[in-house]
Amino acid sequence: MKLTLSPTEISAHVHKTVFCFVPVGLMLLLGGRAWAWDAATTHAGMTGRALGASQFHKVLAHQLGRALGPFEPLKLHPNAMDADALRALNSRLGMLDSAGGYRPSGDGVLTALGWVKAGAVLAKTPPELGRHHFFEPGKRTGLDDGPGLSGTVHAARLTLGSGATVRNAATGDAFDLQGMPAIEWLSSRQNDLGLQAFFDNWQLAVTAKEPSQRETALVRALLAMGGVLSVLEDVGQPAFVRNDFRGEFSDVGSELETFVADRYGSFALPQPAPSVDRPDIESYFVGSDGQGLAQVTQQHFFSAGTLPSDFRCVAGDTTVGAAVLVNQSLKFAEPRLDALNLQPSARPRYVVRDGVKIAAYQRVADRIHFFLDKAVYADMAQAWLPRVMGFTAGLADHLLRGKLQATVAADEATLTLSGVGSNLDGDMAAHIFGEDESGVRQEVGVGIIRGSSATVALPKGTRKISAFARGRDSAGPFVATGELTLP
Repeated sequence: MKLTLSPTEISAHVHKTVFCFVPVGLMLLLGGRAWAWDAATTHAGMTGRALGASQFHKVLAHQLGRALGPFEPLKLHPNAMDADALRALNSRLGMLDSAGGYRPSGDGVLTALGWVKAGAVLAKTPPELGRHHFFEPGKRTGLDDGPGLSGTVHAARLTLGSGATVRNAATGDAFDLQGMPAIEWLSSRQNDLGLQAFFDNWQLAVTAKEPSQRETALVRALLAMGGVLSVLEDVGQPAFVRNDFRGEFSDVGSELETFVADRYGSFALPQPAPSVDRPDIESYFVGSDGQGLAQVTQQHFFSAGTLPSDFRCVAGDTTVGAAVLVNQSLKFAEPRLDALNLQPSARPRYVVRDGVKIAAYQRVADRIHFFLDKAVYADMAQAWLPRVMGFTAGLADHLLRGKLQATVAADEATLTLSGVGSNLDGDMAAHIFGEDESGVRQEVGVGIIRGSSATVALPKGTRKISAFARGRDSAGPFVATGELTLP
């Protein structure tokens, strides 16, 4: 049989499936589900598990003097934030489910780990913020479904009912099925839970004058860290790297998201894979080696709207030849089918890669139909979620890689920089702050790091010192911090 066919011949074999589509505004108002990994359960759970596999505890306990690490209670102080910013943040925090372990108490207190998990949830609160979590690595583009819709559907607008939570409501700005690419969103000034917010507040957590300001800055840094990690977790969901909003998100939301949320909740997720080390932040998403999470997710899995088209069997078809024809209907080069069982079947058969079911198919009459079912979702979740969490743990370690170790002798502090590359972008200033008995800090000196250390004289009576150095190495931007209480 011929394996390379003309368009006319292909059309005799391949039936292009037409997906029914519910207008977006109605779809989300009726469905009431978040998109992709469920923010209230899966994102919170994956983020927590990933941080447990990272250096998060050591950094908090040893660099910032927070002895309890992830379990350190931290307060969001009203007097340490702009009133409008505080009101907006509290409004979003108030939407969170109090049973999830990431909603602060009435006086604004939550553990360090809870604040990071809260940031992961807030990254998609309201849920349409998830439009900026899409990333198609081949074209380096974000969500773009403009050609598929027109007219008033583009202006779908969602409103929030009182008492709604992340799990059962959508709210926010107009959503037109367009979004920034995920890696651009991370650095966007519009993103209050992005990289800029993390680095700025991580610095303030050791340099702000008053204790309440430093504690609040640390809270905001942890929220931003959660927001960044949430974006990476989403590119471990096939629809988000295959530009597949309409195929994946029906009037009841994503079946994959629902399955994972219902099976695992927040606390029963599989153990994460080991922390993944990548050269820089972008390479966690896409890299020249093809091993970014967005790339490997796209290569390994189908989404609901990017499955092979239905195939009509004709006389002379072979198992391999049918697969070749079906592959011509694929939107992306991978994954591909090697062979198909063409016999009629009462039960689904499966396309399997590396021992993992990635698609189901079934022949009825002369037609083979491809679909995703719970067996596929179960295999994917068990095999893939640990790898996603391994990438998440690696990105957390990358963000926290800069360290400043302080030693003091004869009223002189020596700061040693570690955890970053030796090829720094120029000389780096290390700023050192002294703290008095009331907890007030002020800058007492600046040292230029040459090699890996700098020395700064300390005023008499200094009880505690903190320091930061902010710069860039071959792995990208970093803020290195450290604190030391003096005898």
